[in-house]
Amino acid sequence: MKTVSAQCFTRITLALDIVGRIEKGPCAGYHELSAIKHKISLHDFLTVTESSRMRVVCDNPEVPLDASNICWKVADLLKTEFGISSNVTIVIEKHIPVQGGLAGGSANAATMFLLLRDLWGLNLDKSRLMSLSRTVGMDVPFYFAGSTALDTEAAGTLVPLETPLRFDAVLVTPGFGVSTKQAYANIDYSRIGRDRQKTLAMKDCLLRGDRDGVLAAMHNDFEQTVFSRYPLLPVIKKRLLDAGCAGAVLSGSGSTMIGFLNSPDDFERVRREIGMRSILVSSCPEQVPVI
Repeated sequence: MKTVSAQCFTRITLALDIVGRIEKGPCAGYHELSAIKHKISLHDFLTVTESSRMRVVCDNPEVPLDASNICWKVADLLKTEFGISSNVTIVIEKHIPVQGGLAGGSANAATMFLLLRDLWGLNLDKSRLMSLSRTVGMDVPFYFAGSTALDTEAAGTLVPLETPLRFDAVLVTPGFGVSTKQAYANIDYSRIGRDRQKTLAMKDCLLRGDRDGVLAAMHNDFEQTVFSRYPLLPVIKKRLLDAGCAGAVLSGSGSTMIGFLNSPDDFERVRREIGMRSILVSSCPEQVPVI
């Protein structure tokens, strides 16, 4: 039986504005964001094999193994779109924390599209990949846009940002996850969207290679509400800054905190000072192809 496999590189958010809730149209109920996303070296590993029935295998108990799994949803979508009756076994080797604000499920889904394209010989160009992937997750199209992009998600704007900058960072995972649904449910609409000028400034800094400008503009609207529900998170952020990180920010809706290092050599010292599970990451390897 034919097998295909690939690494699923995930992303962090450098800036995240919650612009507002969409009230009308096909995306009513979703939120418009203005988020700058950046692909990093942290990845899961996905293996897909022709099979007599649909099946998901993963040793992480937080990953669903039925039709609710996002990779299974991708397979079902492509089977319907292309009239395919074949089934696959999907093996997920999980390294990206679940409910960590790192979009690991979306990274898996994007990779699943590419693997099934190859396995089933499908005619899927970038445009169709992006339109189909949006139906399984608003965060998925980013993975076809390049290594860095400004993404509004439900509002439908995705702008690739070519930057010469590369970052080394420590990801601190506090041992609990944050439900994205719950994070959105607790939004204080009177306090969001105040830092959108910082996001635009960051966009310009990325394009011209101004690392200090990028670090100075980092922010995340989710910190306002998520920090109040999970008081350990602002403590971790302070510890990262006190340990000498050049900047620190929540990734997505959390719970992962990102500390930006001046050098990867600082990782072990910072990890010891934080005293929690920490992962050293860098910008996504340059050899990874962009679709």
